[in-house]
Amino acid sequence: MFAKAGSTTDIVFDSVAARRILKHRLWRKIHLYLGLFVGFLFAFSGLTGSALVFYKAIDEFLNPELLIVEPGTDVARAPLAEIINAAQEAVPGEMKPTQLILPRHSQATAIVRFAIPEADGGGQVRVSVNPFTAEVLGEREWGGYFMSVIYKLHYTLLLGDVGETIVGIMGLLLISSILSGLVLWWPKLTKLSRAFTFRRSANRIRFIYDLHKTIGAYVAVVLVVIAFSGIYMIFPQYVKPLVGMVSPLTEIMPVQLSTAADTGARRLDVDEISGIANDLFPYAELQRIRFPTSVDGVYRVIMYQPGDVRRTSGSTQLWIDPYDGNVLAIQTPQTMSGGDTFINWMFPLHNGEAFGLPGRIIVFLVGFVPTILYVTGLMIWWRKRKARIWESRRLES
Repeated sequence: MFAKAGSTTDIVFDSVAARRILKHRLWRKIHLYLGLFVGFLFAFSGLTGSALVFYKAIDEFLNPELLIVEPGTDVARAPLAEIINAAQEAVPGEMKPTQLILPRHSQATAIVRFAIPEADGGGQVRVSVNPFTAEVLGEREWGGYFMSVIYKLHYTLLLGDVGETIVGIMGLLLISSILSGLVLWWPKLTKLSRAFTFRRSANRIRFIYDLHKTIGAYVAVVLVVIAFSGIYMIFPQYVKPLVGMVSPLTEIMPVQLSTAADTGARRLDVDEISGIANDLFPYAELQRIRFPTSVDGVYRVIMYQPGDVRRTSGSTQLWIDPYDGNVLAIQTPQTMSGGDTFINWMFPLHNGEAFGLPGRIIVFLVGFVPTILYVTGLMIWWRKRKARIWESRRLES
């Protein structure tokens, strides 16, 4: 027997349909309000993020006199200690070096970072040094030049810790916006192929709508990955415990720091420290050396091995006693737990370097997508709003 109109079956079907409509309206409101109220911030974050994908290359292009050198034929690099000493003479005596960044390519300068004392406002000064002649080319305060301003805009909106928290919350809202958009877009299997295309021959409004939903669908996964990795970098204290529930995280930094600080022993210089690291990993590229920040602190050496997912700041790290040269701890990609590997992938995924130049290009292009979605979304909303106003006036008349 077929159910008659008005039967229990019809009532059930009507109830299910009503719930679906209500859920659809709820998701649509979530998606709409997120776009209207924070869509501009999504767009701003995406554009500044695109600029930062190649920020070192852009900085070199804008400031070649500070960041580019022309080495002669077969010119050897100066000792690292000589580079540090030259940089130290270029800054006030109370500033102490915190990190040495080795040249990232054959024409790049070495960078020595110095911490500005809190009494003087805090911050960081970067001194550029010719790695072949140990000549100081200039110094800049972090946050005082163009690319560093872009970096701080992207990371903190120039609002310090408060801005950093806002950016982290923006990442959560961006993921919510993407997910709500996917729910609204999600097609039936019979219409799957049509959902990934847009009709260029359609009228202007339909074209804008198709452009909005199709681009969003194509880049949704990449945007979620970028947003989540950004959330981790701002809120690691919340993300790490969640990761640790799945796979244990290793605390690499040695609890026991240098024990030779009170013996009067001579402190090893950076060349001796780099020699220890190069002996342990002869095929790795030395990238950074972080200096001890206290009398019982240790050197932290960062190296890049072929295959490391982190290319600009390698995944191989050593903690070395500055007095006796003992290696207190080592981290390599080969010894990482699953949780460590997951965390190690966050920054390289965020800027695309995990997949080399193609990955960077993809992230660079995806950074423009929030702006496209914001503009097309506003156009769609404005048209519907005008249509409702027009209809309301027509009915009133």
